[in-house]
Amino acid sequence: MEKKDAKPNENVKQPAANPQESEKKQVDEVYFFHPVQLSDDKEVLDEKEIEKSNTEFEQKLHEFLTSINEDVLQLSEFLMEENKIVNELCNALKQILKKLNVSFNIPPKDLPVKRKISKAILNEEGHLVLLSEKGDVHSAFLGDYPPQIVMNVLWVAMPELAKAITLYRKKISTRVSFFEKLRKELKSIAKAVAKGDIEGLEESEEQTMDVVKNSLTNETRQG
Repeated sequence: MEKKDAKPNENVKQPAANPQESEKKQVDEVYFFHPVQLSDDKEVLDEKEIEKSNTEFEQKLHEFLTSINEDVLQLSEFLMEENKIVNELCNALKQILKKLNVSFNIPPKDLPVKRKISKAILNEEGHLVLLSEKGDVHSAFLGDYPPQIVMNVLWVAMPELAKAITLYRKKISTRVSFFEKLRKELKSIAKAVAKGDIEGLEESEEQTMDVVKNSLTNETRQG
């Protein structure tokens, strides 16, 4: 008697899948790289769009270059004008300092120079003298320095220059007052001499000497 083919028992349990293999399969599916997908999302420009894009780019570039050229031309004009003004200004300052015979100390920290400066002086010749910490001395006309240094020097020197001018004005005022009083007295003496009035002459001489003494005393105190 032949045995019938045995049918697989549906009730027989299949071996359970390995959780690690299942998880690995899911990870591979998630992170698997499909190059074909790039071509689906990539934006393709036609000839009209490319031509339009190039035209816009050229137009923007032309506007940028035009703006830069205008700024460069204006910058060149400003630099030339600045050099001219600074030179004239420093020459005028030189004349004033020489007339007043004054010089000013400039704090080294206010000077944007590379070398380490221990002392800086703007002398009566209008020269900025720099003394380095190593003992080296550099002297040049103020107008020959960069504009930023000139500006910083003037920012410090101008208040001191104003004080010097005020003091000089007071000295001149004292001298003018002295000359004015002396002029009046000498005119009185001249009249007395012409008239032959000896008493009036002696009185005028005493007054003149008093004026001279007082004027000299005041000028000495102010000096």
